[in-house]
Amino acid sequence: MRKSLVETTTGNVINVIEIEPDDVGAYDHWQCPDGCELRDAEDSGPGWSWDGQSFLPPVITEATRLDVLMSEGPATQVYDEATDEMLDRPAEDIAADKAELLGLLQTKSAESGDLTWEQMNKLLALERES
Repeated sequence: MRKSLVETTTGNVINVIEIEPDDVGAYDHWQCPDGCELRDAEDSGPGWSWDGQSFLPPVITEATRLDVLMSEGPATQVYDEATDEMLDRPAEDIAADKAELLGLLQTKSAESGDLTWEQMNKLLALERES
């Protein structure tokens, strides 16, 4: 039988296991790790959560433009399918991406002040460049 291994303090499903009950229908023969409990798996899996009554799927957020620019940085090259080569991007396009990233970081800082360490370092570097 499929069982979800749930952290009791957070409700996070950390694993799904296959376990068979013993002769009397109990699961006592398998020692659940400290701080965890077993629940019928239903359709859950790692990344899901247990709210005490039912399983909830993971929340998938779409990457924002800030996320993309922070993870990839302003691309200096682009792939050209026609020639199957990497081509240098024009300096104006790279500068526009940097300006956009700077603006996004400044806006986030002004609105919430909640920048990650990486975002703050990028903001300071871009401000020094401009």
